[in-house]
Amino acid sequence: MFGSIDVASHIFQRRARQVLIGSAILMLPMVALHLLLTILAFDHYERFDGLLGDRGYIGVETGLVMLGLTIQSFTAHIIGAYTAAYLVPYQMGAESTVATCLRKVLRKLPLLFVTWSLTHWLILLVLWGLATSASADVLGALWILAPLVAMVSAGTLLVAPVVMTEQRGVRSIGRAWRLARTRFGAAFGFVLACALLGTMLSAFIALLPSLAESTGFITFGSLGWMVQGVTTQLAVLIVVPFVAIATSQMYLHLRVHAEGLDIVIAADRAFGASL
Repeated sequence: MFGSIDVASHIFQRRARQVLIGSAILMLPMVALHLLLTILAFDHYERFDGLLGDRGYIGVETGLVMLGLTIQSFTAHIIGAYTAAYLVPYQMGAESTVATCLRKVLRKLPLLFVTWSLTHWLILLVLWGLATSASADVLGALWILAPLVAMVSAGTLLVAPVVMTEQRGVRSIGRAWRLARTRFGAAFGFVLACALLGTMLSAFIALLPSLAESTGFITFGSLGWMVQGVTTQLAVLIVVPFVAIATSQMYLHLRVHAEGLDIVIAADRAFGASL
């Protein structure tokens, strides 16, 4: 579990350009929409509490928020496919270019949409329910729904890597579940660890403008809300590809555990890739 995250951090450091350029191209629609929503929110509500408080912006604009969450979810699925298209050959000793990986993702875009729709509808339904509920109801429901969402996410964690590396079509969903089931506890812990790490990293990056202003050396004045919005989307551009790399590495680790893929990798590095 933690080994996948550790390996992902090393790969992210060494191959940040290839990972971020391809991910940024695929994330442009999501970032544009979320930046628009953030600008609207901070333009109408001076404090972030007003954004979430007493139904605030989410209560009035539930449709736009759900559209943003849906696009973000699908884009994260696509980023997972892109990082798998890059990482798996890289770990097998081959080298893929950004353009090659993007073409692979675009060719499988219809299949990725189908697999995302079949595996993420429950999570989106839960988020819609939370977005339209009162604050007190949300706090109570989180104790039940958070573990449920984490379990569903663990079971469907490897769908994008399987789609990109194994020619199984829609059956990739079943294949991903069977792989995750071999070490479901590790997959479940991995989802929780990525959620915690991603939240902390996103919060830290998003707070950078406030920390900069607290020093007294710089002030953003009336543009503070715009700087905050841009920084928030920068956090998304970093966190989503990082988690996607860790997920692809988790896929490899589970195949090593369940199928002895490390022997195949060693043979491929010696005699040429076969996967």
